[in-house]
Amino acid sequence: MSEKILEKIRHRRKAQLLLILSLPLAFYIIYFLIPFIAAVGVSVGLILPREVQLQRGEVITLRYYMDAINPIFLKVLGKSLYIAVATTVLCLVLGYPLAYYVAFKGGRYRNVLILLVIVPFWVTFLLRAYAMLSLLSPEGVLNSFLINTGIISKPLFLIYNENAVLLGMVYGYLPFTVLPLYASLEKISRVYVEAAKVLGASPVRAFLHVTLPLSKPGLVAGTLLTFIPSAGEFIIPEFLGGPNEFFVGNMIYSAFIEAQNWNWGASIATIYIAIVIAGIMLYLKYVGEELRI
Repeated sequence: MSEKILEKIRHRRKAQLLLILSLPLAFYIIYFLIPFIAAVGVSVGLILPREVQLQRGEVITLRYYMDAINPIFLKVLGKSLYIAVATTVLCLVLGYPLAYYVAFKGGRYRNVLILLVIVPFWVTFLLRAYAMLSLLSPEGVLNSFLINTGIISKPLFLIYNENAVLLGMVYGYLPFTVLPLYASLEKISRVYVEAAKVLGASPVRAFLHVTLPLSKPGLVAGTLLTFIPSAGEFIIPEFLGGPNEFFVGNMIYSAFIEAQNWNWGASIATIYIAIVIAGIMLYLKYVGEELRI
């Protein structure tokens, strides 16, 4: 085959790859990159400058970042990151055994079990938050059951606290952990596990030295898919946290909608996104595994 024909094939493959990637790339640029750049511009006053900024003749300023970094924000920041990490850890603890069981023990019911994991996605996140609210409220299903069975005499106050938010987050994001774990575990050949047992490894050692390392891509994907959205969650803290539980998502909403201070809200969002991205990069660096499912 001549060099010209090979060159044409390469160009054709590059054109096909570019065509395939054009739609998701355009979606990424329009709905993430451009809004993010706009938010950074608003946060430094380059876009939508305030009157005080114009009076001082400041084209670009870091004053909004100085306003954002205050003791209240740092406290809310710490709480939000704590809840996101706790949600991720609990989802991994609960999701790994479930994904393991479906992948290795599901048998002919495997597709049905995966369907049950996916079913919550058929309902909007808002309705699921309402469901948790009706379940945990003083007049909800759980309290009614405990009272009717005589376990308690008066309703327990289970909502509008940090534990309710954490429970709601785990309920909402558990499928995001289970699905990539299942996809990774399902690819593991049982031959490797059986070979480890033949060589004298106990079931625990076979799991720790064979199954767990081979499922590492699913762990990485599940961690990222759970931590990233839970870090900026707004709906669940709004419904289950109440007025006393304030998280970064609620603070950003208040800055933009209630206070109408877009510069302050954009600076908070930019700081938080930068912290989350830095944490994810450190995680991927120390995990030492590329994300692949």
